[in-house]
Amino acid sequence: MTIFRRTLALIACLTAGALLAGSVQSPISARTVDDRCAGHGPIAASVLADGVSLGCSLVGRTVYDGHVAVVVPPPGVTVAGDGYGTHGEVVGLQVANTGTLVRATSGATARPAGAAAARTARAGDPAACKDRTFHLEGHAWKTSLTYGINLGKAPARLGAKTVVRQTKAANANMRTGHNSCGRPRLGTPASHYDGRTHAAPNIKTSATGVTCGAFNTTNVVGFGNLPGDLLGWTCFWWEGTGRMAAADILLDNGNRLVTRIPAGCTNKWDFEGTVTHEFGHAYGMGHTGNGHSNLTMDHAERPCSPYGRTLGFGDWLGMKKMYGKR
Repeated sequence: MTIFRRTLALIACLTAGALLAGSVQSPISARTVDDRCAGHGPIAASVLADGVSLGCSLVGRTVYDGHVAVVVPPPGVTVAGDGYGTHGEVVGLQVANTGTLVRATSGATARPAGAAAARTARAGDPAACKDRTFHLEGHAWKTSLTYGINLGKAPARLGAKTVVRQTKAANANMRTGHNSCGRPRLGTPASHYDGRTHAAPNIKTSATGVTCGAFNTTNVVGFGNLPGDLLGWTCFWWEGTGRMAAADILLDNGNRLVTRIPAGCTNKWDFEGTVTHEFGHAYGMGHTGNGHSNLTMDHAERPCSPYGRTLGFGDWLGMKKMYGKR
């Protein structure tokens, strides 16, 4: 009887110890494949920064970095989200799924130290037609970009017809390489406006963040309440070959975007210039970063100016490298 009681006590002790050990979580860097596969919760981008070869599928899981998130796409597809703001605070995020490896990459961002500093920086930056800087994301359209416009959450003050007209013009600005530098028209494949749609952009927002949703091939430009100082956000998907598969654009529906620069303008940003920038992401262009504030693909838009509607030399060079010229 004494031996039996001692045996029970030993078993209880070992069981408690095992439970206690199991309750202590190992650091992210030491977690096993099974740990990362368990559950359905979001995954920090830092966990996937070096690429993780997993024995399970992460398709449909959300990967986040600060205020930005994307949903892991199907094998062979990469997703990225990037945007345009008044000060360029939000960092972009990219997640590639090769089928055997999932890797997350956070984009660099520049952070101007306020409006006065931004104005000083712009004064010393190269003129648009003398700045050759560009950055490519590594994908391009091989066929026509067909897109629709969802006006469901568009501000009434902008006017539906004006929104459609300027959105189509913005697409043409980037696609054809519209510029004032004397450069010829680009050879980008023709795009097609498919009319107004009830489909929403594949982009979710909250008070603090923005998320690129699950992969689909419906390309939509629409409106929503973007967080912080964001004016526009683009989510785009491409295949391992670099062939673009889809792109969605979400524009802020607050009171900062205007279709015409008002007299005595302060703290207003050009709608068509903003959409031109976002179509740049959709066509394969990345941000230029600090020191290039006169280019359309600068990370932060200049207020009270329609300059973004016209590509700078660097913007044109980047598009030319992808699509050639006529």
